[in-house]
Amino acid sequence: MLVALTRASHLTTFEGISLLVATHAERAGLGRTSIFLADLQQDVLREVTGRGIDAGDGGEELRVDATLAGRAFQKGLGGAVTDGRGRHWIPVVDGTERLGVLRVDVTAADPDREAMQDLASLLGLMLVSKRSYSDSYARLTRTRRMSPSAEMQWTLMPPQTFSDGRVTIAAAMEPAYETAGDAFDYALAADVAHLAIFDAMGHDTAAGLTANLAIATCRSHRRRGAGLPEAGSAIEAALLEQFRHSRYATGILADLDLTTGYLSWVNYGHPLPVLIRGGRWVTTLD
Repeated sequence: MLVALTRASHLTTFEGISLLVATHAERAGLGRTSIFLADLQQDVLREVTGRGIDAGDGGEELRVDATLAGRAFQKGLGGAVTDGRGRHWIPVVDGTERLGVLRVDVTAADPDREAMQDLASLLGLMLVSKRSYSDSYARLTRTRRMSPSAEMQWTLMPPQTFSDGRVTIAAAMEPAYETAGDAFDYALAADVAHLAIFDAMGHDTAAGLTANLAIATCRSHRRRGAGLPEAGSAIEAALLEQFRHSRYATGILADLDLTTGYLSWVNYGHPLPVLIRGGRWVTTLD
């Protein structure tokens, strides 16, 4: 099933994924499937039907905080949930980024749970490969209009969650649909996790442009092998060249050595980082 599904997925759009997965799952005797994706703020799960401009016409909407589907979604990888009557909810993830859930309705007394999990894993890869050029995906996973500034920010920033077994990185942006000037970035290279957070002056589109320029400059110099001070100086120079003294941004640039656990960081006028351990505030870094 998985080999045939993978081969068929290459020329399939986001709108066609639901039918494609359902067809191959049924042929394999797995059961009837439905795909649900989480909205940007992870409040609801919306069914992918493949119909309409958001590929969700006629589909269900389920609350994350009040349903079995939501429970599976919150558990993430390996957190499958069943209602005991043949309906299974399997988390759909890309790495540790939670995308949604796969619903499988089975009639077999002893369903193949491993096959369900394998299908959900492949589905996560398929969804990620389609979403960057699908407006339907964006429409389905939004509950209200997004400002131009927020559109810029979310397009530029990496996924909100990442883990490779050595480090876990998570970020949130609120208000999600009107964010302007706040931005985060991260990337891995060998045994180093590069981290950055920015807060540009203001809450308008110009603030979004300022933050985007800061991120782009940071990435450009980081990928040339520049260290934290060099990258910081380059960001400052780029902002001065573009905006003179009319705009500015604060930020923190950091490198985490994944071998030793040593964190190197430089603060450019930003509030101090907070160290949290065991769910409790421990101290601020200075």
